[in-house]
Amino acid sequence: MKTTLALGLAGLLSFPALADSDNSPFAMSLIAGLESYPDSEFSSMSRGGGLSFIWDDLRYDNVYQLDNNYFRVRGTYYYERDSEKYDEDRFRNSMDLRFNYQRPFARFGEQQDYLLSFHGRYEGHYNSQQLEEFEQLAVAGLSLNRRFGNVNHYDLGLTLGLGYSEEEKDDDWPREEMGRTEEELNRAGFGYFFEWSNKYTFAHTGVQLGAKWSRFDGQWGYDADKFYTMDRLTLEVIMPLANQNNLLHFTTQYINRDYEVDLLGFEDTLYRVAVEYVHYF
Repeated sequence: MKTTLALGLAGLLSFPALADSDNSPFAMSLIAGLESYPDSEFSSMSRGGGLSFIWDDLRYDNVYQLDNNYFRVRGTYYYERDSEKYDEDRFRNSMDLRFNYQRPFARFGEQQDYLLSFHGRYEGHYNSQQLEEFEQLAVAGLSLNRRFGNVNHYDLGLTLGLGYSEEEKDDDWPREEMGRTEEELNRAGFGYFFEWSNKYTFAHTGVQLGAKWSRFDGQWGYDADKFYTMDRLTLEVIMPLANQNNLLHFTTQYINRDYEVDLLGFEDTLYRVAVEYVHYF
């Protein structure tokens, strides 16, 4: 996901969130953003914009219901400026595909307010992050969700599962400057996936604050004693514009990857900042 930066709609932020005319899951969004590897003196501050097509059965302020199927699908096309200073062959076009499936099947607790769900997801990124030529992650597991509060809402989500990850680095820099081969750079294997999601929604305005941390820890199936971990921290603010079919979404993200050897010559830590306008039809 190429992070997003803004559309000059801040003057509308004081509008109250009105009732939706419908709950259509289909939406489109316009995205703009910045990303950078601050630990690399050769990394550019990449600027880009994009268009997303979204299908979201949950929407941003709804809550999961027992025995219902929830699909959340997002496909995004981006175009970048200054994608990488040290890679002349780098394409400026990139694509993301994200697919989440969740089905609550059990309810428990004193008030029957905890939901246990089957959870599945797929994330595929093609040329969509600096240094990442291709990356995919598939996860299957269980999720636990609960909503606290009757007026303002705090939503807690925990997901634990088994995952398969495959990663291909853009190999020009480490190959030419460090002598790393493509076989060393690329990796694929299995591991554990964990995600902790927090959202707080203010009833009067509909403004939602979110914090999410996910980790994939590659433990087995990697050749030559390799390993791969990825930590991703996302902080976000969602603001309805007049109603909940029009949303302004601010995001900042931190992604850190770790390997058994130094593949790049610097810390593999990517920072992003973004803004997005989302319209539900």
